[in-house]
Amino acid sequence: MAEQKTIGHNPTFAKEAMRRWDELKAFRANSERDWQDIAALIRPQRSGMGRSDIGGQRKFEKALSSEPIMAAVDMSAGLYAAITNPASNWVGLQSSDSEFNKWKPMADWIEVSTKRVMASLSPSNSTFYSATFQGYSDIAAFGQFAGYDEIDLVERRFIDQTLSLSEVVVDIDGHNRVCEAVRKFFLKPRAAVRMFKKSGDVVSAKLIDMAEKGANDDIAFFHHVCLNDGYSAGALGPRGKRYLSVYATELEQSTIRVAGFDEMPFYYPRWDVDGGQIYATGPGHVALPSARVNQQMDAATIRAAQKAADPTMLAPDRRAMPLEGRVRPGEVLYGGMSVRGQPLVGALNNVGNLNLTIDEKREKVQAMKNAFYYSLMTLHNRTGITSEEVQIIEEAKLRSWAPHADRIMEEYAARKVERRFRQLWRAGQIPPPPKEAQGLPLSVRYQSAATRALKAREGIAVRQFINDLGGLAQLSSSGTRAGDRFDEDAAIEALHDASPTLPQSMLRSREEADARGQSRAEQQQQMMQQQQMMEAAKAGGGLAKDLAQAQAAGGVQ
Repeated sequence: MAEQKTIGHNPTFAKEAMRRWDELKAFRANSERDWQDIAALIRPQRSGMGRSDIGGQRKFEKALSSEPIMAAVDMSAGLYAAITNPASNWVGLQSSDSEFNKWKPMADWIEVSTKRVMASLSPSNSTFYSATFQGYSDIAAFGQFAGYDEIDLVERRFIDQTLSLSEVVVDIDGHNRVCEAVRKFFLKPRAAVRMFKKSGDVVSAKLIDMAEKGANDDIAFFHHVCLNDGYSAGALGPRGKRYLSVYATELEQSTIRVAGFDEMPFYYPRWDVDGGQIYATGPGHVALPSARVNQQMDAATIRAAQKAADPTMLAPDRRAMPLEGRVRPGEVLYGGMSVRGQPLVGALNNVGNLNLTIDEKREKVQAMKNAFYYSLMTLHNRTGITSEEVQIIEEAKLRSWAPHADRIMEEYAARKVERRFRQLWRAGQIPPPPKEAQGLPLSVRYQSAATRALKAREGIAVRQFINDLGGLAQLSSSGTRAGDRFDEDAAIEALHDASPTLPQSMLRSREEADARGQSRAEQQQQMMQQQQMMEAAKAGGGLAKDLAQAQAAGGVQ
């Protein structure tokens, strides 16, 4: 069991959880200002960012443009397909000895273990993939996302969650790794009693009384996980766990549960973060200035269109405009024209030139799409694209965000797989490895985005190299002056050296090529000799047949 708990503990745990929440929440105040704007304009599902103290209430902003929202969604889908695609074997296990991994008993054990880990992430056992896509949507917009997992022993399922950033605050250690997390969330009394009694925790009498009376108050709860300073390997209870876990509530500042985890259950992958900084920036921060201007432009366009459709009217006095100053379509406006035919009522022309605003809006929309790698993440409205062009686009996409994707894999996906393997191992769901592997360290294997970008470029280079070789062969055998001066070996080596992505293993040495050429020439000579012998035998057989026929006819004595 990954978590062990104790009951009847010191209430100071609750005060410490609330104190750390207040400290870490104040530290990220500057980041939350941008998060609120990003949520309003780019990820409206997270509107209300920074309002965690208002319970479950959220203020939904009404963005005027869907362009930044769609660009962020396309990027999220691209990350999902490239990093943790359920249709591909995106991760595996391996030991530190690459040759030992190929040994059949070890290879079989790695395959079985990997399949069981991947099965634990499947929708039948977990919400990993749906929660992960939600996390990628957050990281595309805010530059980070918060995740959490644990085992539900009652329902026998893994619980994988992506939490709102407004609910979670974190801290880092000296190596810029997240080492502490505090989550503040709200529950109704009845839901809280159901949740904690299900786990066997002792709930306060006041909370139980509120639940029995059907109270509808939002009660604040805290989940504080940090390194266990009192850790003692092999000890029973929370002292034997590397991470201390505390559930507490603001109601009477009471502690509900003190427990522990062997691994950090919170995940906080980040897009681009400087050393020593806790919170990161992401594509949403790059797109935010253009999104703000685009929002103002849309508002100005709507106001101008409204003024054009329903302009301000000018009249000399109230009598010229009946019905409270309103002009209705199809009606006669008495007194709106003088006896000389001059109009006494007119519209105020202050619409202005909308073309400039529309042109600038297109530029801002394109800037937002570029921030989310839109041109690389989608192939919409592109027809007649060759397979080579698709490969080039894929390489450009991987190369553009490879460093960020590798950080996501390191801080989220690889950690998730490692923790899931340990959970299954402790539950006896992973078979023991071969005895020769005892004590050998095991690690998570994955192919990084940078490696895939290099492979994509390598494939394009190999294809182009092969096409070039066909032209070289034709020139060398053309029988022209250019062919006589052409050094085929030198040209092949020059082409290979000009493309650093071509693998060295695909080009044989001149000596090996000469030996293969000589062997091929000898084989051809032998085939020619055999062909000549067969033709001679065939000719001799025909002559003998003719002589035999002549003798039978008595024409030859």
